[in-house]
Amino acid sequence: MGVSMDPVMLGPELLAEAEARAEDLIAWRREFHQFPELAFEENITASRVSQTLASFPGVEVVTGFGVPTAVLGVLRGDLPGPAVALRAEMDALALEEETGLSFASCIPGVMHACGHDAHMAALLGCAALLSQRAESLTRPVVFVFQPAEEGKGGAKALVEAGLLDRFRIEHVLGVLLWPQLPYGHLRTRKGVLTALSDRMHIEIQGVGGHAASPHATVDPVVVAAHVILGMQSLISREIDPLESAVISFGQVEAGYAYNIIPEQAHLWGTLRAFETPVRDYLQERIETLVPALAKAYRARASMEYVRNYPQVFNDGEFTDRVLEAAFPFFGEDAVGSLDRPLLSGEDFSFYSKEVPSCLMLLGTGLEYGLHHPRYDVPEELLPFLVAWEAFLALTL
Repeated sequence: MGVSMDPVMLGPELLAEAEARAEDLIAWRREFHQFPELAFEENITASRVSQTLASFPGVEVVTGFGVPTAVLGVLRGDLPGPAVALRAEMDALALEEETGLSFASCIPGVMHACGHDAHMAALLGCAALLSQRAESLTRPVVFVFQPAEEGKGGAKALVEAGLLDRFRIEHVLGVLLWPQLPYGHLRTRKGVLTALSDRMHIEIQGVGGHAASPHATVDPVVVAAHVILGMQSLISREIDPLESAVISFGQVEAGYAYNIIPEQAHLWGTLRAFETPVRDYLQERIETLVPALAKAYRARASMEYVRNYPQVFNDGEFTDRVLEAAFPFFGEDAVGSLDRPLLSGEDFSFYSKEVPSCLMLLGTGLEYGLHHPRYDVPEELLPFLVAWEAFLALTL
């Protein structure tokens, strides 16, 4: 649905309005960054978001929908047409920050290292801009501040609670700040955008003892090492090189002292794949290999394998409309389609399974990638993101 505005003129107008709010955008982003919260624990964040949304004329604030920390803003809910939703994630990562920023995380071991602080600030800015242009909207806009994107499926909880039906949402849009792309460039793709994303927890039970007498123990650390290496052999020796799959372990725990062989070792990891048969095969092989390897070294192993996130699927027709809108806003040289999907996992997939949706990447061009302890975002890009989200709400 369009409005009687020239898109060529609308983009610069929105950008000027967003830049006039740059001070607020930066302040919001830094506050979120300084006080990060993990999945389903975003209480301070939710309070701040709801308080700020309530200050914008015409925005109805809904808290606790489906998840206690979820916050929704509804603008022009009185309009008859189906709504468009804009999503921002709220949760942070279990990571010790190393940026050295003056507004670095105050919470030990918790950091916004995936851009969610900036996504929230930008969506607040979008709500502020659109509240001043509410009469130009042709359908309701729902601002979705979603908890628990980082592996815990906050989007799934909202969808299962009836978010899309309750607010008559026909389309969902999302933008991720992406360090691997050039600054200010937009990328997306029709169809599959992200990988199937699963998680696993492996517990290895050995026999503890003195580090000087390993023969009198069953060392679960050694078994864990063989499990990790064995997993990589599954990828390199059992999966067609033309297929894509990744197994990574991001958390390994065992023992409490340097001179004691522990009783147990725990591994937490993830599997990513594009094709369901590849995922099925690897899951079956992992569930076979882990206990077999443990038994070979006189240990026991148990595991939990969870099929976590489906793939984000960008609706072809809707994504074409997004790309068409992007050309006058960004300029043709700064807009493009990705050649291949990402091995990232994203719970935006739960929206895209239900309604036509489009998830986009906006380049930051910075050195450190997502989930790095020195990850940061260029704050001067925030007004640009605000204007783009508002532009989409007004023109699609």
